Amino acid sequence: MWTVKYKPNNESQPWATLDNYYSSEGAITRANWASGEYFIVIVTDPDGSVIWSN
Repeated sequence: MWTVKYKPNNESQPWATLDNYYSSEGAITRANWASGEYFIVIVTDPDGSVIWSN
């Protein structure tokens, strides 16, 4: 699964999971939308590697 994670307000906060997706396209679309709401947003692939970040 591809996971969308975020930090709400600053770098020192822990990562929180926003949602999980079965495709990278769905995760990236959601992350792109969420990037306007949160301090940092990333998408990780099933191996845990970051494939997208704002």
